[in-house]
Amino acid sequence: MSSELLRDTSCSPTDPTTRARRLQQSGLKVTGPRLAILDVLEQNASHPTADQLYAMLRPAHPSLSLSTVYKTLDAFAQVGLCRRLNGEGPMQRFDGTMYPHHHAVCRGCGHIYDVPANTYPGPSPPARLPGQLAVCGVRVEFEVICPACAEERALR
Repeated sequence: MSSELLRDTSCSPTDPTTRARRLQQSGLKVTGPRLAILDVLEQNASHPTADQLYAMLRPAHPSLSLSTVYKTLDAFAQVGLCRRLNGEGPMQRFDGTMYPHHHAVCRGCGHIYDVPANTYPGPSPPARLPGQLAVCGVRVEFEVICPACAEERALR
């Protein structure tokens, strides 16, 4: 199972002009590092950590700092340009795919797959939860075993 098989790439803007407009509409200043980080987030289906994004971007952007990546991801999450995901261990992972979708996380290797929302529409959430918590949305996370991990387990 490939991330690309589950990822609807038609929903991701791919040109720099569209990315710049999205930054502006979100109230963020358009900068080279922000455009580069948004590009990788939108084009990369691996749901990278900040450290992984930094490693991917550093060769083409040698002046980029890890601090800038962390601050940019925080700003993006606050304005809705990416989503924070819990990864294996203490590392947060980030998702630049903002169309409605769920995730499937392999119990063996921790790989995260995008799953179109229409695969499992689920029940409608309540408007509020106890404690006057306003519900903004629902995320479904499927626990799965990917084909590679299933094969590895079968060989044991």
